[in-house]
Amino acid sequence: MISTVPATVMGVTEASAGLFDTPWGPVTTSLLPKLAFVLTLWAVGTVAAFSYIAAARDACREERHRIAAELAAFEQFGTRVRSLSPGSPSSTAAPAGVAPPVEGAVADSQHDSLDAARRAYRDTVMSVNHFAEDYDETLSEHARAELGPDAGGALAEASDLTPGLQEVLAGRADAAARERREFLGRLDEETESLESAERRLAGLLAESVDLATDLDASFGDLEARWRRLETLESHVEEVVTERTARVSDITAVPTYLYDEFPVPDPVLADASAALGVVRERRERVTDALTRSN
Repeated sequence: MISTVPATVMGVTEASAGLFDTPWGPVTTSLLPKLAFVLTLWAVGTVAAFSYIAAARDACREERHRIAAELAAFEQFGTRVRSLSPGSPSSTAAPAGVAPPVEGAVADSQHDSLDAARRAYRDTVMSVNHFAEDYDETLSEHARAELGPDAGGALAEASDLTPGLQEVLAGRADAAARERREFLGRLDEETESLESAERRLAGLLAESVDLATDLDASFGDLEARWRRLETLESHVEEVVTERTARVSDITAVPTYLYDEFPVPDPVLADASAALGVVRERRERVTDALTRSN
């Protein structure tokens, strides 16, 4: 029952209307019933749900799909831009016996090539499945943001594709792809961190179940269980400490993924609940020790 897990084991004290202070910062009141639900599962010995860590893993997986799609799109855009012919008179020499292209024809070729570059941007970068949901921008707005105001503005508004512009567009596409490749690495590291915390917490809680059951044991046995639960509690606190250090590194954790979460951080929320459960189980063993003494 929920009543077997006092609110104080979560380290939560009321701060003001709608907010509660925790060791890891204020959280909204919407967190409390959710934590109570998770605590109830753990209290009856069903180590089944680290709800916030699970949601965080889902968020990382979805974001990875999106970033990978954008990476592929920018690579494709760069390839298509490089395949275009700017049509500069200095870029090709007329074969012997053939009249050089007239100035108007060169201008038309350059203009057609720039139109092709714009189509390439729409067909690749602006055609990822999540574009409307995440960006919903015009070509001019998005290209300026991704390729820079100079190159993005030229792609959207220039009249000709010159060799120089072609080179810049291809280079900026490479840079955008490189940024996403690096960010995929950060997402993979965050996923690994979440999974590691989940495994550790699950193992600690699973062990604590056995230590807090069948308490009609000898004083020595109960004392050994109490000490082991104390050790388990310290291990949960280690998870909290390590995660706190990781979260403090703004380059390591893509915290924007958790903006809609009702808790400051998914690992800290689940670890806080786990810590409360281990402490409550140690209190049960303490009561059994008192009775057997």
